Amino acid sequence: MRIILAADDFGLSEHTVERTIACFDAGALTSASIMANVPATEMATTWAAAHREHSFGVHLCFSTDDVERPVLPAGEIPDLVDDEGRFLESNTMRKRGLLNRLPVDQIAREMEAQIARVRDLGVDLCYVDSHGHLHKFAPFRRALAQVLPRFGIRCVRTAQNVYLRKPRKSPTYWLGRGWARTIARRFITTEHFYMPASAGDVDWAEPALALLCGLDGVAEVGVHPGLDIAWRVNDDRGAFAFADAARAAGVDLIGWRDLAAG
Repeated sequence: MRIILAADDFGLSEHTVERTIACFDAGALTSASIMANVPATEMATTWAAAHREHSFGVHLCFSTDDVERPVLPAGEIPDLVDDEGRFLESNTMRKRGLLNRLPVDQIAREMEAQIARVRDLGVDLCYVDSHGHLHKFAPFRRALAQVLPRFGIRCVRTAQNVYLRKPRKSPTYWLGRGWARTIARRFITTEHFYMPASAGDVDWAEPALALLCGLDGVAEVGVHPGLDIAWRVNDDRGAFAFADAARAAGVDLIGWRDLAAG
């Protein structure tokens, strides 16, 4: 088993950047995806540009919880934003994405702008994922197919298909395997993806490692470093425990760039 240990939300806040860097420095991460237009984007990109030994991607954002903002003016992406020019709420975007009711051309324009901004800040990019995992929905997948070749990016996170508990109310639990197959047909990705925050898993490191080591292929484990919110603390501490246990078990922790290189 080879496992990518990746952080989302790099750049969301100064604290998030500091904790992500701490995880990298301790060997508890191999990869991180950067948000293009949040308060600490430039703090994250400055560090990433100076640490090319790690793998970096873009954490594509098309919904808002608080500070997330589009890169493009609202007039260029009117169906993706509200009257104040903010992205729509996450649940709204999920429903519209699931029902295939989002304009691919507007998604593609904003997607290109986000990737270009992170690249132009000096980061060598090798993969993408997304805030709220919206990229698994059909309009976003079609936009990815249009945009990523312009940047030479071939790697895309798959849909979650590994769980410690069965979140039976989640559409991804029922539809994720199909979405994963669709992503794999177009892009380089992992066979398996586990994210503890998706189901609120606690003390997840050892049971997740045991589960993943029983599978074939490459897996990604996605975390959100931080010590300011309980679920981020769980991810942060779990990343350290998972990395230590994985190395002790002889698991090869790789980055997204390693997967792209074959």
